[in-house]
Amino acid sequence: MSKCFLFFFLLGFTISFAQKIAFIPSIKVEYTGSLQLGEKYHQEQKFILLGNSRDYYFAAVQNYLNDTRQYGIRGIDTRAISDYFQERLIKWKDKTTVLITVMDSKIRYEETGGIKWVLYSDTKVINGIKCQMAATNKYGRRWIAYFSKEYPQSLGPYKFSGLPGLIFELYDIRNDYHFILEKIEKYTDDFDFNLNEYKNYSKAKYLKAKYNMEFTLAGYPADMGEELRKELQNAYDRKKKMYNNPIELNPFE
Repeated sequence: MSKCFLFFFLLGFTISFAQKIAFIPSIKVEYTGSLQLGEKYHQEQKFILLGNSRDYYFAAVQNYLNDTRQYGIRGIDTRAISDYFQERLIKWKDKTTVLITVMDSKIRYEETGGIKWVLYSDTKVINGIKCQMAATNKYGRRWIAYFSKEYPQSLGPYKFSGLPGLIFELYDIRNDYHFILEKIEKYTDDFDFNLNEYKNYSKAKYLKAKYNMEFTLAGYPADMGEELRKELQNAYDRKKKMYNNPIELNPFE
C-alpha cells in the first residue's frame, strides 16, 4: 500500500469516525409540546429526550422511533404518530447539531455556545416535584423555564439546557411553544447516531436549504409542466402560511 493511499485511507476513516456520536444516557424524559406553528395551525405532540449531564438527544416521538429503529436502541415503543416537529437535536461534547430530513434530502448544521439564564426565587410544583424559575431571551423570544435540582442533569427541551437541573416546564411568554414534562425514567442503554448521511451546512445555508425544500419547487424537475408546477407552488404557498411561526424567530440571536 502506497504512503499516499494509506494517508487518504486513514483520513477517510478519521472523518467517518468523527461523524459517529455515542454516549450513555442516564435518563429518558417524555415532554408534551403545545406548538403554535402558524397563526392558524396549532399542534400537540410528544417529545423524547435521552441524556446525561453533558450529552443529549431531543426529538419528536415519531423521529425518535424512526431513529431508534434505524440505529438499534433497545426497548422502544413501536407506536407512531403521523404529524410531528421535523428537526432533531443532538448535543455532544459541547457542540449542538440540528438535523432534518425533507423528502430524500438530509441536512444539518452545528453550533456552539449555550443559554444565558437568569434565576429567580419563584417556585412551583410540577408532577409532584418542586421546581425553580429561570428566564432567558433567546431566538427572538422571552423564555420561562422551571427546573429541579432533584434531577441534576442540565437538560431541557430543544436547545434549552445549562440550568443546575432538569427543565420540567419551558414556554415563551407568547405561549406559542410550551413544553411540560410528563414522564421521567432511568435509562442506561447506549445511544449512537451516525451523521455521515447528513450534509453539513452553516446555519444560514441550512435555513435557506430547509426553506427551499419545504416551501419551493427547488427539488422538482424543470420540465414537469406549467400547470402542475403552478398547482404545486400554490400548495406550498398554503403550507408556508400554516408554518409561519418558527421556534426561532431570530435564529442568530
